Amino acid sequence: MVSTLTLESLHAGNPDELFPAIESAFGTPDSLGIIVIRMPPDHPYHAQRKHLLSLAPLLAALPDAEKKALEHPASKYSFGWSHGKELMEGVPDDAKGSFYAQVYERPDLTPEFTAKNPSYGFKNVWPSPDILNGQSLEQAFVECGKTITETGVLLAERLDQFLATKHENLSSLQEALKSPLNCHKGRLLYYFPVSRDSSRLDSWCGLHLDHSLLTGLTRAITNPAVLPEGDQSGLYIQLPDGSFTKVGIPEDCMAFQVGQAASLLSKGVLRATPHLVKGSDAGGVERSTFACFLQPDVDFVLTQEGQTFSQFSEEILADHY
Repeated sequence: MVSTLTLESLHAGNPDELFPAIESAFGTPDSLGIIVIRMPPDHPYHAQRKHLLSLAPLLAALPDAEKKALEHPASKYSFGWSHGKELMEGVPDDAKGSFYAQVYERPDLTPEFTAKNPSYGFKNVWPSPDILNGQSLEQAFVECGKTITETGVLLAERLDQFLATKHENLSSLQEALKSPLNCHKGRLLYYFPVSRDSSRLDSWCGLHLDHSLLTGLTRAITNPAVLPEGDQSGLYIQLPDGSFTKVGIPEDCMAFQVGQAASLLSKGVLRATPHLVKGSDAGGVERSTFACFLQPDVDFVLTQEGQTFSQFSEEILADHY
């Protein structure tokens, strides 16, 4: 069962309510590594999510030449459009298309910074509204990304309070995330209708761990909106015994997963879990969603050996590009 908290309870900060949910979500050997945050009915997040996700199919349907113009190979495709560039188990992943951008763009970039941090050292690349039926991907992306980031920073504060009951002198997750200089990266995802063996559990996305501190996730939108009864597509998390369990995000919620960086900073108290996405067995089903990777500044020291977050990121990305 997925642990659930309300945004109001996050703001209230009552340990008696928060800590059991946090421990269940992240702090036991059989934790799923994910927590769901229920947003108030009148929160702007709901409209932001629907609007942003509606743009994913439009982006994926652009002519190849226009998508090519949005690619950014110098950053290892960590900005702009990416399709078939990422490797999963050594094989190009063509099951989904992604659009990446920094949620908070750095005001000043130098050639030295870019050379040292290629995954984070560029300006965002945005399509003109003219090719998206007059709609601004930049505005929709940044608005939704900032809402998820602000909620995630609040969750990080509560995680710090929980971790203080487990260990002394741990680095603060909240302090790592709230700096105006950070690496918060949004990823708008469009999953193409499955063309390969849909019986494979990883037919939409292979098994992996996130390397972020926290990953914010929206509930996905599918086309058709209502899937056939018994459809098993969606997010699956791997349990310690190697089995998988399907996890759903309710319509009025966002979710947060723990990444490898948080596991390192918490000395293993917070458990990152491998996960994948299964495609629909029904033909012609599309899926759109948004992930927001909450990450510290590039020079944030992540390990006792002095490895920075940028070095950690580049090491992991080198295995996928």
